[in-house]
Amino acid sequence: MIKNFKSYLLVIAGSCLTASAFGLIVLPNQFAAGGVTGFSVLLQNIVPLPVSTLVLIVNLTLFLLGWIFVGKDFVFKTLLTSIIFPFMLEITLQINIFRDLAADSFVSSLLAGAILGLGCGLILLGNGSGGGFDILGVILNKKFGTPVSIVMYICDFIVILTQTVSNGILKTVYGVIVILISTIIIDKVLVRGKSAGRIFIFSQKQEEIRTELLDKLDVGMSYINSESGFLREQTKIIMTVVHLDMVEKVKRSVYAIDPAAFVVVDTVHYVSGRGYTMDR
Repeated sequence: MIKNFKSYLLVIAGSCLTASAFGLIVLPNQFAAGGVTGFSVLLQNIVPLPVSTLVLIVNLTLFLLGWIFVGKDFVFKTLLTSIIFPFMLEITLQINIFRDLAADSFVSSLLAGAILGLGCGLILLGNGSGGGFDILGVILNKKFGTPVSIVMYICDFIVILTQTVSNGILKTVYGVIVILISTIIIDKVLVRGKSAGRIFIFSQKQEEIRTELLDKLDVGMSYINSESGFLREQTKIIMTVVHLDMVEKVKRSVYAIDPAAFVVVDTVHYVSGRGYTMDR
């Protein structure tokens, strides 16, 4: 019950933030926008209605199509976003707190991308859907097996390219910057606090290092069967995943045992499971 309530809060907060990105910065600065919002901006040239109203109409149309072709379970997850987004968009379009930023389009695009990415990330964390063209993508995926991402990319490309005619290339570039920044932020939000260091240890003193890791540092590890490239000898590689603040401790312990050890460290962006996020 609490988990479901939290997921709804995340979806609501994310929807408000995504609407704020468009209402406070993207649309007032006339940056090219993808998705249903960008499509509604184009549609406004034909239908003299507020952008927020057109977004609501398009979202509800896609919602009904999703209901018919996909099913109620999926559609209910998108209904909340489909209604909250245009409502908040209309409110934020009336607010001018970022008016001073209009003189610096580049900074505006960075801020818009950050807010949009945070909002989309929260929606995804709440197991929600942004609605819009991803509903169309799911429909085509179910009927024809077309990848959802491909459908969304094609729709966004067409919408943004069409806006170039009226907005100019520069505004389109800023719109692309918004999308790129939001993509980066979404990745950061989804792996928040879950990044870790992965360490590969090549050494002849495997048992001593194993004992040090398990008994003194309380670090889990695994052996990977391997063959050396030069001597073609059968050997084992020690692989462990630790919190980033533990990486240096592990390295110091390994080199204290075997100064000639070959150690490789890289960063992984998501770790979960027994021995790391669950008790061994």
